[in-house]
Amino acid sequence: MVEIVEVVKINNDNSVEVTCPTTACKGCSGNMFCNVKGKTFSAKVDKGFEKINVGDSLKIFLPPARTISTSFITLMIPLLMFPIFYLLSPAAKESFKFLSGILGIALGFVGVGIYFHYSKNKYYPRVVEKLN
Repeated sequence: MVEIVEVVKINNDNSVEVTCPTTACKGCSGNMFCNVKGKTFSAKVDKGFEKINVGDSLKIFLPPARTISTSFITLMIPLLMFPIFYLLSPAAKESFKFLSGILGIALGFVGVGIYFHYSKNKYYPRVVEKLN
């Protein structure tokens, strides 16, 4: 998926903070459930790319396979932790087993957060073109 974004900040680690311009929201089919509206996110700039300044418009590429795998990891790992913790709980009471399952979900989200913290460079969108 290719998106047009605007540069908000230049980072020191070969990445830029970008945001979607408000005009892009009007024609976007995901406008109703968008979670980046008004927020910034990082995009990776390959070495040797031409000079980028704040306010420039860029074209970024979000690999569909990585986008899908990110969603899958974020949602399925915690969900799969519930039955694992529920069934392996040594407690005999149903309420304790349920709480153990909820603990599994929470630990799943913590684990996913740690995973994405250390492998975030792999999932960054890449800048493919400078538009202005």
